Amino acid sequence: MDDRENGKTDRTAESPESKEKQRPVRFIGSFSHSLDAKGRLVIPQPFRDKLGESFCVAPSYDFKSISVYPTEMWEKRNEAYERLGRLNPALNRYLEQFYALSYDEQTCDGQGRVLLPFNIRQKILGEERDVEITGANDHIRVVAEVTGRDSWTQFTSELPGLLEMIAGLERKDSADE
Repeated sequence: MDDRENGKTDRTAESPESKEKQRPVRFIGSFSHSLDAKGRLVIPQPFRDKLGESFCVAPSYDFKSISVYPTEMWEKRNEAYERLGRLNPALNRYLEQFYALSYDEQTCDGQGRVLLPFNIRQKILGEERDVEITGANDHIRVVAEVTGRDSWTQFTSELPGLLEMIAGLERKDSADE
């Protein structure tokens, strides 16, 4: 008897494992750490597992924090910049600085530490050693602890307006359906 006679179809059911493989990598959560004397940062285990063997360390789009990207996300980011075109002088100046502070093929040592290259560390973190490591959806964000506190204070002061804006988007989305 073949599968059709048993009532089975050619479609295979998705196992929980196959669904897990299809789920996009998302970095969520927040951790506080300190850089060691050599400028090494411990990447928290939940983030390390998602980064893979090698990854990219780069400035955030606004150069206010350090971003750590899985290689696949880093490539997507580069492709997006390339689509913007190379004939724009302002974009070229931005990309020159962006790539000057970007380091691909970074790895963690046996203790889960990555050396943040001096140039990016100095320009973005300055002398700060205490950092906040947060998930930023498709990458990890590293910011000086004091900057993280300032961002939180600003966020909480803007929260009522943000909630109103979100409610407006939800009303618009409901009306469009």
